[in-house]
Amino acid sequence: MKNIWHSILLAFQFFTVLPVHKEIPLSKVTITGMFACLPWIGALMGTVVAAIIFSLTQWTASSDMLLAFAIVASFALFTGGLHLDGFIDMGDAYFSYRDREKRLEILDDPRVGAFGVLAVLFLILGKMVVLHELFAQEKLSLWMLVFIPFLTRVGMSFYFMSLNCSKEKGLAYFFKTHLQQGLLTSFMFITLVIALSGMFFVTGFSIVPVILVAVLAIAFMVFRQFTRRNFGGVSGDLLGASIEGMEVVLWMTLLLCV
Repeated sequence: MKNIWHSILLAFQFFTVLPVHKEIPLSKVTITGMFACLPWIGALMGTVVAAIIFSLTQWTASSDMLLAFAIVASFALFTGGLHLDGFIDMGDAYFSYRDREKRLEILDDPRVGAFGVLAVLFLILGKMVVLHELFAQEKLSLWMLVFIPFLTRVGMSFYFMSLNCSKEKGLAYFFKTHLQQGLLTSFMFITLVIALSGMFFVTGFSIVPVILVAVLAIAFMVFRQFTRRNFGGVSGDLLGASIEGMEVVLWMTLLLCV
């Protein structure tokens, strides 16, 4: 029970803005548990965002654009911009068109370049446009705000487990060496089955959640090949970028198929 609590605290400490002022042991059990908790942390954040959107639509005259902005801003606030920072660094590194070693150096560089700014600008604008269209076409349901952040973190975990680290240093490498991959893989599949069962009930046995899982799997494979070819593996920045990129893909899927 203590290890479960430590895993939950680690998930909040490393992947959200919530301050956890406590020294928690970084063992194989707690680190594996941390990644196992991430989809549910995403669902929890999505639940809070869904409550915000419900309140705005019920008790204010908020426009579709304001609602779209509230969603994007809320998720960025909850994560402290951590995943957006990873997307910026990936954009800087990839669009430098340098060799692999130079790209890895750029990933480590704390400075932000023009390519990174442009990448995150198009990412945020893309999210807001798609979300605005979902509101305008009355296609956005509150369950989507819970399920999308859940799925992106499931995808991130599989992505992390499927590749070696691009460099043998840093926090991602430390997590990788302490990850019990067989246990985490089993837990992720069980988590996905539980979540899908819940979504079937909520959506009246709609096929949309299954479509989202299928698209997530395809996006995961494409991004995996992209990072292996251009960066030689996975890193902390690329983990954050995977969440942001997969989120946009899933929102676009909803716009096209709902």
